[in-house]
Amino acid sequence: MNKCIVGALLFCLAIGCGEKLEVRVTVRNPLSWDRQKETVEIGWAELQKKLKGVTDSTILVLNAAGEEIPSQVLFKGEKQPQSLIFQTDVPSDAEAVYRLVLGHPQAYRPEAYGRFVPERMDDYAWENNLVGHRMYGPALEATGEISNGIDVWVKKTGELLIDEWYRTGDYHKDRGKGMDCYKVGRTLGAGALAPYRDGKIVLGNNYIHQQTLDNGPIRISFRLDYAPFQVGKEEITETRTITLDANSRFNRIEERYTGIKDSLEVVAGIVVRPEPGQIWKEAEKGLMGYWEPQNNDNGDNNGHLAVGVIFLQPAKEIVEREGHLLGRVDYPVGESFVYYMGSGWSKGGVESPESWLKMLEQEREKRLHPLQVSME
Repeated sequence: MNKCIVGALLFCLAIGCGEKLEVRVTVRNPLSWDRQKETVEIGWAELQKKLKGVTDSTILVLNAAGEEIPSQVLFKGEKQPQSLIFQTDVPSDAEAVYRLVLGHPQAYRPEAYGRFVPERMDDYAWENNLVGHRMYGPALEATGEISNGIDVWVKKTGELLIDEWYRTGDYHKDRGKGMDCYKVGRTLGAGALAPYRDGKIVLGNNYIHQQTLDNGPIRISFRLDYAPFQVGKEEITETRTITLDANSRFNRIEERYTGIKDSLEVVAGIVVRPEPGQIWKEAEKGLMGYWEPQNNDNGDNNGHLAVGVIFLQPAKEIVEREGHLLGRVDYPVGESFVYYMGSGWSKGGVESPESWLKMLEQEREKRLHPLQVSME
């Protein structure tokens, strides 16, 4: 039988059974400025109800022109799909429309990636097309180098560099793509969270277990587990889940502490250098930022690094203490605590302190006023 006739029969059968062949997704931007390359997430269970027969390998996202755009099915560490994501551009106070249809997606170019790096002392490194980071694992701790702070790798290219840099070992000097010139040591680095007891930071050790939850092309997400450590008279454990999307400078960090009996204060901390930099403290907005002094590693002018932290609630205080810029909040006992940390580089897309502050403020607004998504 002719393929066209078969297709027509299948179409008629689908219509007769009341099954939809596509789902229309409307994304609305409630803010007064344009939002570009921002991630939209749709729950898989809801999608299954509206698009019968959909599987993780048979879903396409089409824009208004009918063109396929990159998408990613998220598993979040589970065996079954949990949600679908894609990225959108939506003008100020306007809508963008997409269609979800059955089909076999292309192999999209990854713009977010991460992995466990056993060949380099159990690092866990992750990146997207704008920024890179790493955390330190058990093999490094065994050498006596202890840190659970967040490291920053700066980039001036949209290429993914983790595998290249670890293969060559040549990433402490800028060869035209970026470098590692951020110093963490025994600190919270670029925005890690820690318990705060009796006016002191309680630093944990290196992670002991890692699990990649999703790995590109749009989102890298992973979980780190830490050994129990003492906070006052309590022994608590920490789990840190980090998510980074393509085209964003900001990581979503979900912290969970267990073993807490009553209450716990925590701080997100950014290490402060001895030389003068520029600092922003906006406790009522839950926002703090730092424009580092010029980095001169290897005798080179490596520009300025920028770091920031965003809480979605007011901070109790933001202070400079113990070599850090600290934002202090109460931890919700029995729940998880979510906040955001980001980074930038004056040689890689963040030209000035003013532009970094604007990025921080806009990211906060985006998180407080997410894109509004509806399906029909």
